Amino acid sequence: MVIVENCPLDTVILERMIRNPEDLNLVWPLAHNPFDHDQWREVLDPGRGIISFWVYEGESLIGHAALDRAEDPHTRVVRFLYILPEMRNRGMGQKLLDLLEAYARDRLQAKRLILRVRNFNERAIACYRKCGFTEFFREGTLMMMEKTL
Repeated sequence: MVIVENCPLDTVILERMIRNPEDLNLVWPLAHNPFDHDQWREVLDPGRGIISFWVYEGESLIGHAALDRAEDPHTRVVRFLYILPEMRNRGMGQKLLDLLEAYARDRLQAKRLILRVRNFNERAIACYRKCGFTEFFREGTLMMMEKTL
């Protein structure tokens, strides 16, 4: 598995990838449905410091993820994590998080990763816990998790 920067930013591929409205809601609960390219271009704007990645397994595009800035310059936020349904339950999420962690640590000098997840996304929470993330905040359905690098 490898991650490749989505540069120049392409939201058309992202729309084709995340076709299921339920998946779109899990990736970003505030996302408009149908897919809104302007909304995604704004939130994935590299000028804001976010880095969008395509995820490949061999030659096949299998997902997307992003690393965003946080208030603390040594912290990065994992966002918009998505793995194609047919590639799930194969350890791909763990591999992807390992790649994001290495990128954040080695190229961005991050010392901590955080992420947001909804408490009803049990598979994602289990994956994050396996990767060493722990919960540090909860409000309603929102959970925030962190990992020290």
